[in-house]
This record gives sequence, C-alpha cells and structure tokens, in this order.
Amino acid sequence: MIQNAKIIPLPPVDWGDGIEKDVVLLELTNPEGITGLGSAYTGVNQLQAALQLYQQNPAILHHADAEMTIPMSAIDIALWDIRGKQENQPISELLGGRKRDRVRAYATMNLLMTSALTGDTFEIKLRNLMDQGFKAIKLSIDNFGHRESSKSDSEWDLCEARLLESARTIVGDNIELMLDVYGSNPDWTPDFDWAAKTTKVLEGLDYLWFEEPLTPGAFDDYVRLTQRSNIAIAGGEDLVLAKDFEKLSKLKAVNILQPDCTRVGGLTTMLSIRLAATQNNINLIPHGWNTAVGLAADLQLQATMADDKFCMVEVMPHSSITDLLKHNPFALDSEGKIAIPTGAGLGITLKDKIRP
Repeated sequence: MIQNAKIIPLPPVDWGDGIEKDVVLLELTNPEGITGLGSAYTGVNQLQAALQLYQQNPAILHHADAEMTIPMSAIDIALWDIRGKQENQPISELLGGRKRDRVRAYATMNLLMTSALTGDTFEIKLRNLMDQGFKAIKLSIDNFGHRESSKSDSEWDLCEARLLESARTIVGDNIELMLDVYGSNPDWTPDFDWAAKTTKVLEGLDYLWFEEPLTPGAFDDYVRLTQRSNIAIAGGEDLVLAKDFEKLSKLKAVNILQPDCTRVGGLTTMLSIRLAATQNNINLIPHGWNTAVGLAADLQLQATMADDKFCMVEVMPHSSITDLLKHNPFALDSEGKIAIPTGAGLGITLKDKIRP
C-alpha cells in the first residue's frame, strides 16, 4: 500500500538523432514510513495516471498495455526498494541471490559521423572515456549507415570501415568495443546486405557486439544475421512488453536482449524477460541510457548473474546519473567495474535538493 508518492521530473534524455525522451523519478512511502525510489521513461502526467490505476487495482502493475507499462516501471522499482529496506537486504538477494560483488561497466559514446582524423573529437572522446577507467566502450554514431549521394556505396563502405578500424587502433586490443547504429530510428534505411557486410568488418576488428543493425520488426532478417554472425547481435531497447521479448527469444533473433527496466515494467518484468532469454541461450544486458535509479536497479539485477562475459551495465555520462545521489556509488575500479551497493534495497539515497 502507498501512503505517499512524489514525482520528480528530470530534464529530457537525448537518445541521439534529435530524439529526446521524458524521464521522471518516483519516491513512494509506505504506511510504515519506508521510502522507495523508482524511475521511468515517461512524463509526469503519465506517471500520475499510472499511480491512480495502481491504487485502484494493484494487479494492473504487470498487466497494463505498452503505453501504461512504461510509467508502471517506476512503481515496480520503488516497491522493490521498499521491500529490500523492509527485509534489510539488497534487492539482489531478493531477486535470487547475489553471485558477484562487482559488475563491468560500459560507456556509450554518442557523436556525429566523422572521418576520424588523428586528434579530432572522435579520438579525444575515446581517450577521455579510457582515462575515466572504462574498459568497454560502445560507439553510437549518428548517421552511421545513412548514406548520402555524395559518395558511392564502395566509398561509404571504406569510410565506415576506416572509422571502426580507427576506434580499434585508438583503444588497442584490451578495451572491448561495440557498435550501436540505432536501427529503431524511424528514419532507418540500411538493409540486410549492409548489416551483413558491416558485421564482417566488426568481426575482423574483434568488436563484442553489433546493436540494432536492422529495423525492430525485421525478425526474419535478424534471425538470418544472428545465425551467420561470429559476433553477438543485440537489440530490443525500444520494446516494452514482455511478450515481444519472449518472441525474440524463441526465434533466437538476437544473441543479446537489451530491455530497459525503466520502460518494460521494472525489475519484476526484467526477471521474466531474462528467464525466457536464458531458456533459449540468449544473454540479457540491460539498456541503461536512463538515470542513477535505473543504473542502481540494473546493478542489483546483474549481481544475480553467474556468467561473466556478458554481465555488464551501461553507464551514461549524464547529469541524471552523476548529480542525483548523495554519494556516488558508481565509481569504476582498476578493472572498469562498479561495486554493487550493499545497502538495503537499491542501496542509494537521493540528494535532498532533488526532492520537490
């Protein structure tokens, strides 16, 4: 039961390609005065509507449509935080038991398409992330794959390949690299042949995965690409309902599912998605382009993973991660890993000035 609810709007988050999404925090208080934090990719009005529905019928929490599932995510995460505090346990212990104390973090580097000249912004940003201690970096390059008529296809092939090769040269062989081309962009045009060709380039450069190389609905092409690829194919960040992730899992359309706990219905749904993925030998790495609360939830979830290769969390270098908490629990160690908070619940505390 909820005694009180505070909704805290945050600045919209930039998803690249000119796309911004609303994001809010939620602080729930139960009748015993225990508070819990949640987060969702939604607006204030949508979260208010979700709270009203939940108060009327708590069973709706994990049976809403896609539109309402997103704000319900904040409620679910906050309820897990409250439960952890009630039982004086980190959420990871309640999710099946902690199997690790640290999780590897990867940073997403978002920038415009470039020629990757020595000393340009591309190199500066990569080296800055390495200086911060990241051992895994995902390239998210606006307009990568979007080919203008100023170059022929063969010229674009060479340009894109040189950029990917330049990144590998800059970081060396001891840093994991991934590529995200955001195929869920409504303006995405590259086809299967382009995706297959780019996959071969990435394989030769030892990239860890290729993310969203196709449009979300291209299930058959995803299956074909995943079957022939020697690196992992990842996707799913824009999906919301658990049944859609289960479909991808059953089809074995990807090697890595990327649900966002602040969109899919919270940690409860993340567990359900991971179960379906595991049954089909698919990995789950949370999409983490959200908030400090979302990152804390991801860490608690990943703490329950036994496998090490794909046990990772995404860290966004944004104020919604860095400026919300009283103490920063997300510092990287010498191996580029984050120690999982050991306090009850999520193990985090908001700064007083963040609350309304």
